[in-house]
Amino acid sequence: MPVKLQVVMSIPGKDPREFEYEFEEHRIAIGRDQDNEIQVPLSTVSRHHCVLYRHESEWFLEDLKSTHGTKHNGRPVGAGGKKLMRDGDTIDLIHFQITFHNAALSSPDYSAEKTEALARKMVEEVLATIGKGGDEVPYVRVMNGPDEGKRFDIGVDVSEAVVGRGNDCDFQINDANISRRHAIIRRDWNEITIEDCGSKNGVVINDRKIGKPTALRDADEILLGAVRLTFIDPSAKFIGKLDDIPAFAEAQTAAQDDEPEDAAGDDGEDGEANAEQGPGPDVETRTTDGEPGLLAGPVDEGDQVEPDAFEEEEDEEPQKGLGMVEIGLIGVAVVAVIGLAVGVAVLVMGS
Repeated sequence: MPVKLQVVMSIPGKDPREFEYEFEEHRIAIGRDQDNEIQVPLSTVSRHHCVLYRHESEWFLEDLKSTHGTKHNGRPVGAGGKKLMRDGDTIDLIHFQITFHNAALSSPDYSAEKTEALARKMVEEVLATIGKGGDEVPYVRVMNGPDEGKRFDIGVDVSEAVVGRGNDCDFQINDANISRRHAIIRRDWNEITIEDCGSKNGVVINDRKIGKPTALRDADEILLGAVRLTFIDPSAKFIGKLDDIPAFAEAQTAAQDDEPEDAAGDDGEDGEANAEQGPGPDVETRTTDGEPGLLAGPVDEGDQVEPDAFEEEEDEEPQKGLGMVEIGLIGVAVVAVIGLAVGVAVLVMGS
């Protein structure tokens, strides 16, 4: 399935310019040289700066040890670092921001006549996810080192798994900085957690060292010694699209009406914060023109600017896990979608 990249060039003293690309390839190179799929002819961009690539069913971003670095969702990737990509994630090069869109998850038309077809498609995806193993179950993937690409599936049959260097571990990772029994991953009906086994170097999730069992969420980054793992939950791609379905929106509203008053109080503050952000600046939309891979329109010599230093990042608050209310809403949504699809099938059979 194709991916769409929206590129916004924001050079100081010049009007922002926007370009759009669609790719069927499973590898998209970005850099200053002409052999890149996306050529960015600025001196602040390395000849081969970074690459987007698909592995199995997921997309990843890799920095190619660029001179001035790459950011993923506003945070530095690090030289040679890799990040899991999700629909709407951003990639920042100096003066350039690229927004990643997975066309397989995009469904811009949510009109009434499209709702039934969309509901049927969602039901098929849910049933396919339940019925499949392999790529469709949550798993952890090694992102660097000799075992890069190695993965451990956390299927429904996994209740507890030991991660470490020892030969008796369920998920063995060969690295001297990892303890023989480094961490334990547990799965129950509610969530998947990871816990430190008293290892020498500890367990770090999203740059925060944990001291107790911690729930894992899609795209969480786990550091064991010098080895980085990413937790990938394929169902998150489906769940993230439920808000766009009218049937789910109605079910969500009904469920929120039943919540206690104090449970709904936090939404007001979040709403005010979101309202203050406002829309971004208007930019001119352009498409590629001329040779494939070149940005549309000429780039002035004045565009060859010196790099700006990345500002230091402030620590972000840890992501909150799904509570019972959110889990309940997801359950209501799935039931509503399945009910809609069954109703359509009954009507079709009756006619």
